[in-house]
Amino acid sequence: MIHQAVILAAGRGVRLGALTQDRPKSMLPIAGKPIMARLMDGLRAAGVQEFVVVAGADDHSVAEYFGNNGHVGGQVIIVHQLRPTGTVDALLQAAPHITGPFLLSSVDNLTSSEHVTNLIARFLAHPDNVAALSLLPATPDQIRHSADVHIEGDRIAGIEEKPAAPRSIYAAIMLYAFSRQLLDYLPAVPVSPRGEREIASAIQASIEDGCRVGYAITDWRLHLTRDSDLLAINQYYLQRDGEHSILSTLPDTVTVVPPVRIDPGVVVGPDSVVGPNTYLETGSAIGAGARLRDCVVLRGARVAPGAERSGQIIASA
Repeated sequence: MIHQAVILAAGRGVRLGALTQDRPKSMLPIAGKPIMARLMDGLRAAGVQEFVVVAGADDHSVAEYFGNNGHVGGQVIIVHQLRPTGTVDALLQAAPHITGPFLLSSVDNLTSSEHVTNLIARFLAHPDNVAALSLLPATPDQIRHSADVHIEGDRIAGIEEKPAAPRSIYAAIMLYAFSRQLLDYLPAVPVSPRGEREIASAIQASIEDGCRVGYAITDWRLHLTRDSDLLAINQYYLQRDGEHSILSTLPDTVTVVPPVRIDPGVVVGPDSVVGPNTYLETGSAIGAGARLRDCVVLRGARVAPGAERSGQIIASA
């Protein structure tokens, strides 16, 4: 089995704009938990017991969250990437803590625990595998923003980060199974034209060295890149779990239409209607008579009395 996972969580998430001004992408909430915790839940269900989290240089929120949430489960080791110079350098920060074969995932990349289990099985099926990659059916434009692969039978014969002319129908997404041998290829990875040292280059170097790289295909993933993704991912989890968690005291005249999650410490005014597919984070407030559906209301946000909101992320001003 694979018992360790490295989670790359140093990115600030600049494309999420104001949503990451006061917290990193890794701590954005998904129906009551940071996205990092949701990722860990899926990996843990596939047998992972220890996590090495690579956080940003000044990011203390990750340590604070895990320090205050002993129920998270599994051992969590936090290291810091001092300079945002790419995934290779991030993995090098984690390398001293890696003891055997491991998973590598970006913090914004969610898929099913069944796929993670299949990926691990595909990796372990061939003792000479240096890696197994997660592949997702994708359009050429999607592959240009990810990694392209050349497949020969049950193995990967080549990989290229952000190709100008994709040749595959699959994108390699940032969820990989690696042997410790892959770490040997990291120091020699050059800086790419994008100014970063990229994991795909290390994988390609191992292939050129005669190493075997396998793969497993998933038919879906949830990727947090823009604010619309945060809304969609919250709605996925609310609907998947049939979430009906009301952890704040509400006036008797409030109507709740599941699925809904209301965290502790939320103020909801009388005669409001909340739901369906709505999540209210701790520290938010809903005015009297407001109507919300298909919404995420983040901490510090205020919804005016009588307002009607639908299909929105509502953040503090």
